[in-house]
Amino acid sequence: MMNISKILKDSYHVMAKDMLELRRNRMQLAALFMMPLIFLLMFGFIFPSGGTQQHMPMGIVNLDQGQGSDEFLTQLNLINQNTSSMDFINYSSVNEAKTAINQGKIYGTFIIPSGFSDNITNGKSGDFTVYIDNSNPQSSMQVQQALSGILSGLNDMKAEANVLQLAKDTDQQINPQTMIFPYVLNVSTTIPGETNYFNFLAPGLMIMIVMMTVMTGIPEAISKEKEMGTFDGMLSAPISQISVIIGKTAALCTRGFVQCVIILAMAMLLFGVTIQGNLLLAFFMLLLGIFSFIGLGILAISMSGDQASGTMIVNLLMFPMIFLGGIFYPLQQMPWFMQDISKFIPLTYAADAMRKIILLNAGIGDVLFQMLILVAFGVVTMAIAVPLFRKSMTR
Repeated sequence: MMNISKILKDSYHVMAKDMLELRRNRMQLAALFMMPLIFLLMFGFIFPSGGTQQHMPMGIVNLDQGQGSDEFLTQLNLINQNTSSMDFINYSSVNEAKTAINQGKIYGTFIIPSGFSDNITNGKSGDFTVYIDNSNPQSSMQVQQALSGILSGLNDMKAEANVLQLAKDTDQQINPQTMIFPYVLNVSTTIPGETNYFNFLAPGLMIMIVMMTVMTGIPEAISKEKEMGTFDGMLSAPISQISVIIGKTAALCTRGFVQCVIILAMAMLLFGVTIQGNLLLAFFMLLLGIFSFIGLGILAISMSGDQASGTMIVNLLMFPMIFLGGIFYPLQQMPWFMQDISKFIPLTYAADAMRKIILLNAGIGDVLFQMLILVAFGVVTMAIAVPLFRKSMTR
């Protein structure tokens, strides 16, 4: 019992020393607050509305100039006012519009052919063309998604007008809504209110920041002290190596928690992220995530002889986890072999559990599997890392 008490007391002194150094280092202190803010603002404003781009510049070439095409353009502008997905620019010829596309001024152009109004008047379909720049697949996909919604709205608007005209001609009482839309869909969601991409991103971002802080911080802290010559003095003091590891990890955990609180507060204030679950359970999940990452950080410093090598090993381990852990994109969108790889990454389970707790009000029973995986991963990596760390200290 006295031995455990001494280890914890020594660990506290190591943590206090690291926190004091952090307070004295203004650059590190500024980075502590700036890094989560930069991540938050960068990703939050890149995906402000669930990935749907607005005000995409599009050209319009009206080669018909008839009543039908004028009515079509009026309806097009009316529907676009509700979504603001496009900004329209008129061109006198197809070549002029294509030149604007090549110069990057517009994403594509509507081309209304001559005879469009006659087709509408004679009961034929009003065919038109949208010429899209697909040199940028992402922008092309955004345009096509917006076109799908606009075309659906145009068809609904025209169909309703046709039904009303039929009712007027036949002198009948007809409800155009029930004829055009016999089925009505009501969507109910797990998260109340409007959500955006940042609801998906914020919980995973919290886990990712903690992972980066712990995995990069342990090699940097120990390697820096080794290169400065203060680490030998620490080891010669009457404290155990376990106390050194626990103390430095506790200091890094404190920094990580501060950054997570900043992310959570700013996500709620700036991007409307709502907390549906228990915050205490969410922070406990952060602790389990930290525990699962500690062993990897210790392994990196045990396998390297200097700070540069340790940082390189950490990056080699960390960056694949960031992109395969489901932080930025759902795992279901990845190829099957990448989904299989993600099952061996602790970040995957930590981010998944954090989302369920914060967004879906999940309880311990709902995320018990993820908790067990994180504990098992942490125990295995620590069992390998601690002996290697002790061995490396004797070199």
